[in-house]
Amino acid sequence: MGGFSGRTALVTGAAGDIGAAAAAAFARAGASVVVTDRRADALEAVAATVRESGGEVLAYACDQSDPAAVDGLFAAVRDRFGRLDAAFLNAGYGRYGALIDLPFDQWRKHVDVNLNGGFLMAQGAARLMRDGERGGAIVFTASTAATHICDLLGAYAASKAGVRMLARSLASELGVWRIRVNLVLPGIIETAMTKSLIDDPAVRADAVSNTPVGRLGRPEDIAGLAVFLCGDEAGYVTGAELLADGGQTLHGYPRWFSADYAEAGADWKPHTER
Repeated sequence: MGGFSGRTALVTGAAGDIGAAAAAAFARAGASVVVTDRRADALEAVAATVRESGGEVLAYACDQSDPAAVDGLFAAVRDRFGRLDAAFLNAGYGRYGALIDLPFDQWRKHVDVNLNGGFLMAQGAARLMRDGERGGAIVFTASTAATHICDLLGAYAASKAGVRMLARSLASELGVWRIRVNLVLPGIIETAMTKSLIDDPAVRADAVSNTPVGRLGRPEDIAGLAVFLCGDEAGYVTGAELLADGGQTLHGYPRWFSADYAEAGADWKPHTER
């Protein structure tokens, strides 16, 4: 696990469950780790955990939808480490709600954080990698919702579908700089975002029963994939979309909510109540 010795890895959304797991995984692999999130207090706790394990870490609070803040982040990375070799662009925002009633500011926040912020972070990372003349690797976290209808999560799904094409476009353009770009499509992972639903025993049981591996995903499942895709072992992999859903989409997309289409104006309810 020492394949990242002497290298620097960036993890966005590091205060979240997947981001924190990824920061720890990159540190165990020998990387110096830059952790960023807009939540400064929670970010420092993640950084402290990495330091306790002996890893070198830079914590930098940043709103990735703010171009000036992103510029400041990459200036700090350049000043501290002088290089960037890997970027796990994991930060995201998602809220449930019917599109017909969704306030525009909520729609805009999904696009600003997930798509615009993803672009700004990828651009900054790619420029630092290009200037270092060593190549590098960028991995985006999207979602299986980027490829399948997910009722009441339409703003999130649409913005993540944009991230999917962004990653593929960057993979093509950045190859001339020997920068690889790949995408992870997680299924149902046990995080704070899914907690409100999967804490319901009926919902959890339904989700597990429709997952061929017999369990829901863990943050470490995604973190391990990020480290692999950024490492030398994946040196011939770019423009790839790695599905990490335990097989949940083999038979379609697991439904969180559903409505009786035979009834005009029917209410959306948790799918387990139908």
